[in-house]
Amino acid sequence: MDERDAIRLCQGGDRDAFGPLVQRYQAQILALCLRMTGSREDAADVAQQAFVQAYKHLDGYDPEQPFRPWLFRIATNECIGFLRRSGRHKAVSGDAALEQVSDPEAGAPALVELAEDHEQVRRAVSALPPPYRTVVVLYYFQELGYQDIAEQTGLPVGTIGTQLFRAKQLLRRLLTEQEVISGATS
Repeated sequence: MDERDAIRLCQGGDRDAFGPLVQRYQAQILALCLRMTGSREDAADVAQQAFVQAYKHLDGYDPEQPFRPWLFRIATNECIGFLRRSGRHKAVSGDAALEQVSDPEAGAPALVELAEDHEQVRRAVSALPPPYRTVVVLYYFQELGYQDIAEQTGLPVGTIGTQLFRAKQLLRRLLTEQEVISGATS
């Protein structure tokens, strides 16, 4: 069954037609939620809630528009809401913290070089405030472009660029701090 047909059937009241949509996107949504929440259990709960919200609001979805960005926007919003409700995002002083970072032009390869392993990067990404974490996950891990991120988050493309720039600065600072801490304990 084609995606648009499944959506139209769901909008017409056929609950079973939503199953193929869940199956098609479940792994991608779960991966997004895992990167955003940092916990398999929380990711599974948030992903499930995202699908519930998508189903509940399917009547407002235009089947002529791409479904994936609409669904990912719901999942992203559910992740951000979860992080805010659970208090699991760290309160990092936005602009003040970013001003302390040197070499703001370094890209993703430089960030990865700062970390000795993927665990440091994961911890640093998890420490980002939700808006920054969202753009980092969508851009680097989901490999979406600015326009796709804008469609999924509802933010202007320019804001995506700004948040990604600031997130990279903050990641650089967090990774540098981790490197100093791990060097001090060695």
